[in-house]
Amino acid sequence: MRRITVSKNSASGMTLIEVLVSLAIVFVIFLGLSASGLIVLNENVKNDLRDEAVSVADNAVQTARNTPFATLTNDNVSVLRQVRNVNRSFTVRRTVDNLDTETRQVTILVGWTRVENGVTKPYSHEIVTIVRR
Repeated sequence: MRRITVSKNSASGMTLIEVLVSLAIVFVIFLGLSASGLIVLNENVKNDLRDEAVSVADNAVQTARNTPFATLTNDNVSVLRQVRNVNRSFTVRRTVDNLDTETRQVTILVGWTRVENGVTKPYSHEIVTIVRR
């Protein structure tokens, strides 16, 4: 049998260079994870605003359906809603088209803006319904 001896001068553990290299690798990995986390947060905020716009549009459709047929006309209003503890403004445009004497088409267009990368971007959501006398 061969005998292996360890000298007292052999190094055990990690050197300072190895620790610094491993910390640099971990830092690069965390940078990538934080960037993807910011992208996910941005998309979640967009989805929350879109969900609120759908809710605003649904309320506007219900209001149009409950409005007497003779008084159903075009309308523009601004609605203030709280999304993620921030007040957001949504514009609601109602367009009424007469299809015949007994039927009207009501189009609800909800619009909002959002600042992304220093640029204000417009978004919108549209719902169309038919109202009969």
